[in-house]
Amino acid sequence: MGTQRCQEDAGARRMPPPPFPCAVPGSKERFHWQSHNVKQSGVDDMVLLAKISEDAIVENLKKRFMDDFIFVSSPGHRDGIQDGHRALSGLSPAGTGLGLTDNMYRNMLIDGENQCVIISGESGAGKTVAAKYIMGYISKVSGGGEKVQHVKDIILQSNPLLEAFGNAKTVRNNNSSRFGKYFEIQFSRGGEPDGGKISNFLLEKSRVVSQNECERNFHIYYQLLAGASQEQRQNLGIMSPDYYFYLNQTDTYQVEGTDDRSDFHETMNAMQVIGIRGEDQQLVLQIVAGILHLGNIGFREEGNYARVENPDSLAFPAYLLGVDQERLNEKVTSRKMDSKWGGRSESITVTLNVEQAAYTRDALAKGLYARVFDFLVEAINRAMQKPYEEYSVGVLDIYGFEIFQKNGFEQFCINFVNEKLQQIFIELTLKAEQEEYVQEGIKWTQIQYFNNKVVCDLIENKLVSGVPEAFVSYDVNGFCERNRDVLFTDLIELMQSSEQ
Repeated sequence: MGTQRCQEDAGARRMPPPPFPCAVPGSKERFHWQSHNVKQSGVDDMVLLAKISEDAIVENLKKRFMDDFIFVSSPGHRDGIQDGHRALSGLSPAGTGLGLTDNMYRNMLIDGENQCVIISGESGAGKTVAAKYIMGYISKVSGGGEKVQHVKDIILQSNPLLEAFGNAKTVRNNNSSRFGKYFEIQFSRGGEPDGGKISNFLLEKSRVVSQNECERNFHIYYQLLAGASQEQRQNLGIMSPDYYFYLNQTDTYQVEGTDDRSDFHETMNAMQVIGIRGEDQQLVLQIVAGILHLGNIGFREEGNYARVENPDSLAFPAYLLGVDQERLNEKVTSRKMDSKWGGRSESITVTLNVEQAAYTRDALAKGLYARVFDFLVEAINRAMQKPYEEYSVGVLDIYGFEIFQKNGFEQFCINFVNEKLQQIFIELTLKAEQEEYVQEGIKWTQIQYFNNKVVCDLIENKLVSGVPEAFVSYDVNGFCERNRDVLFTDLIELMQSSEQ
């Protein structure tokens, strides 16, 4: 019932389709696809509209939307991505993201210059899909032997692996990236992808321990619970999702159109392709399950300090994390502090109250998960590292701009980054293009646009004039608490004692 309610609530708040992902390429040149016998619906490149006006653009978009050809190229920049099968067979519209990718790839080889594409847009606009198609297209058009094919396989398989551990269902998007990623595909002088590197940042660790209404935790948890073998279920103490506190707070477990069981096997296959050893794969799953069991450690108040509510709840997380059960009990209900007095120092044990104990437990869970994620990124990088750099194409895929009923610190950081990227877009396209028209004396009608510099200044500068009338509101309640995940030395020492 809870899942159905959440689906209905999300539908009731559903907004119009967000803007398409916007790609800012490293070159202004255009490459046009040549295709024949393709159904035409309006104009796929809006530069070709007989008259470029708001009405003409809206009418063209409406026509293409009704005919299920929703992606276009628009004046001033290149938008969108077409259906993967049609795109990779050369039937994508002129100047779409794949045309842009082809342009970058050719420019890299012809000019001998590294290229970069920034993919921006609202949450759910299709940024991650666009990034995957860019990588898929490069894999299709570039040559190479067995070694190059191995690198291509790693590049492609990194997507399902990082999505499993870094993506989640939100109200706006069933497969929302909850981390930022800069993926660099490295090439030989002949244009063969022979290496790569991923830089990740801003992983939404707070999602591990709590989620907003109608949202899920990271995909891997539901994949594991749905796809684990009988042996894994027994060894990891796997139960149904509603058993775990870290999963049952929103009463949302299913995602329409998603097969968690099948995705789990795809995730495990990706680990195999990338070269993660079987024992390390098992340890990754062990820590993921250990985090779930860790969340089921509850506390009760006893004389103004915390006691573990059910001592039996300590057994499984201690076993999975390879630590002593009594030490785990001690470290989540107290901490050591160094006291200095009169030139002398001594270590004292301070007991925690229920709230502090819960924060300590959650900090351990978030710290463990972040380290697992970093381990996976490092494993991918090791598998495709290259001793020296020749050419490269960089793809920046970040969180999309998002507005929820309650916007916290995470949304503040996400939206600020997006505002800064929008500034880059304005500077490189709209502003620069129009200044060029003025310098060359070209007759043109000035394009009115909102310069979001005032929004960036509002956040970056102490004093600002001309503050925009409408801006996202953020709820400061929980700003610190949800992100207070500093691991006490006690917890670090506890995990260093792990036998795993």
